[in-house]
Amino acid sequence: MTLDLTDHIELASGTFLNLADPQPDRISLEDVAHGLAYTCRFAGQASRFYSVAEHACLVSWKIAEDGFDAQDQWAALHHDDAEAFIGDVSRPLKNLLPEYQTLETQVWRAINSALDLRLGIEIPTESTLIKAADNWALAAEAYHLLPSKGASWFCSGMYTPDQELPWILGTDPDTAEAMWATAFSALLGRVRA
Repeated sequence: MTLDLTDHIELASGTFLNLADPQPDRISLEDVAHGLAYTCRFAGQASRFYSVAEHACLVSWKIAEDGFDAQDQWAALHHDDAEAFIGDVSRPLKNLLPEYQTLETQVWRAINSALDLRLGIEIPTESTLIKAADNWALAAEAYHLLPSKGASWFCSGMYTPDQELPWILGTDPDTAEAMWATAFSALLGRVRA
């Protein structure tokens, strides 16, 4: 059988995922973790490699730091899961691609089902709490990884250099993958308890 690669991508596991009709049985935890870890944020324009996996861990950490429960931390860890398969699209580009949100939602729902995340049908980024933590992380990341330090960005001032971060941002993909998988396992035990 020959696949029409106009709709399918090959995953690290060797399976193929139809992006036009993503099926949960084609998605594994390992493929999500790997895809997030090897996808660079900021369209690759940061001063060093910075993955979506590491970003997701930072957003989840911020939710915990602000005193929110394991369920909120779990949702934060998974807010960008679709990017494991469709890439990290910068906010300015997302604004130019109205169809992107539909695709992102379809892929995220398939991941939610495949991994039995139990997060409902809406992508967690729609949550006011997660949007705030995501914007805080964006400000922190911009400050540490971009030449402008995020000055004049909409999120400027949400993060200040006196705020301690849990680690130095910008680790290699293998470490980021392990970091995300560890957070997944730790939170899974708490949200299913």
